[in-house]
Amino acid sequence: MRDLIACLHPLLRLLLPQPRPGRHTAAYLANPAPTRPAPAQPAKSQPRPVPDHVRERMHPLDAEAVAPIRPYLIAHEHRVERRRQRERRTAAALATLGIDYDPNLAVAVGA
Repeated sequence: MRDLIACLHPLLRLLLPQPRPGRHTAAYLANPAPTRPAPAQPAKSQPRPVPDHVRERMHPLDAEAVAPIRPYLIAHEHRVERRRQRERRTAAALATLGIDYDPNLAVAVGA
C-alpha cells in the first residue's frame, strides 16, 4: 500500500495545483501576490436635498408660537379632564338604571 501511495504522490502533485505558501513563511514573502490596479475614483455625485423634517429642526423655535408650559402640567390637566369625563359617564350609566350618583359622595363612601 505504501508503494502505491508513493507512486501516486508525484502524479497527483503534477495534476493538482500547488497551494500558495502560508502568510508567515519566507516563500510567501519572497513571491508576493500580483498587485491589482487601484479602483477608479467614482464620479462626484450631486449633494442630496435635505429632507423637510431635518430642515425644520435647523430653524429656531418661534417663542410666540410655542406655549411656555411644562408638559407635565398639560398632562395633569388632561388626567383631570379624563377623570371628570369618566365620572359623567358613570353618572349617566347609573341614571339609566335609576340610581342617583354623586362623585363626591361615592368617594366618601369608598373611604
